[in-house]
Amino acid sequence: MGAVFDALLHAGDLDPRALADLRFFGVEGALVPSDDAVPAATSAAVRAGWDAVVRSARRLRRAGIAGYAALGVHPRRIPLRGLEALLAELPEALGRPEVAALGAIGLAEGGELEERVLERQLELARTLRLPVVVQVPSRGRERLTRRVLAVLKASEVEPTRVLVAGVDARTVRAIVACGHRAALSLSGARGAIDAAVKLVRSLGPEGLVLGSDAGLSGGDLLALPRAADRLGKAGLGPAVIRRVCGGNATRLLGVEPAALLGRGPSARSGHPSSP
Repeated sequence: MGAVFDALLHAGDLDPRALADLRFFGVEGALVPSDDAVPAATSAAVRAGWDAVVRSARRLRRAGIAGYAALGVHPRRIPLRGLEALLAELPEALGRPEVAALGAIGLAEGGELEERVLERQLELARTLRLPVVVQVPSRGRERLTRRVLAVLKASEVEPTRVLVAGVDARTVRAIVACGHRAALSLSGARGAIDAAVKLVRSLGPEGLVLGSDAGLSGGDLLALPRAADRLGKAGLGPAVIRRVCGGNATRLLGVEPAALLGRGPSARSGHPSSP
């Protein structure tokens, strides 16, 4: 198994031992997105959340893992006051060297305010030519996925620069058909790894990204190395495994973890073949 890139890692509370485990089992890099972990829907809390995400990316780098940040106003943390000022500050925040994408943004319940904030951030991503992480919740997933796809189409953001998270077997085909990348979470639902392996075998690697989604409320921190191992045992080749466990994500983000960490393309990490 080669090195992997975790496109959905909530790294804020990971201790040094957890970071060492990630590196040992071949996690070469990770994207840490903004989420709804900030304590309140206020402008100050969202700003503090951005700072925390950037610090997490830096901690990953110090541990020998290529950490990148994604910053945005999460739909569950849209402030009722100071929203315009916050959106005006977002371009500067996105200019930090650790930032590789805008997100996670999206819809939580739907409605005029959430859609307006989503549209404004997509406009910003298009202007800045940044990739986007869009989150769809499990509750109302199919309805909100349809609406998110409609907003994305109207935004004219390049489809291949959009990673849609919160995907399942019922929504993945529509997302990939629109030209977006679909992120399958390996944590949360029982049997998530087996479900992801089944989808990769059925649909192929085109447009699919696997991410642990670990760290926010538990989850399997080593889910991605486990999934890579499971894919191999299911008879899928190394090229397919590399794409869904890292290559599709790093290509979308335009990042090269090995180059960031000063490792040659043929450098070996010494990790075992499976966790």
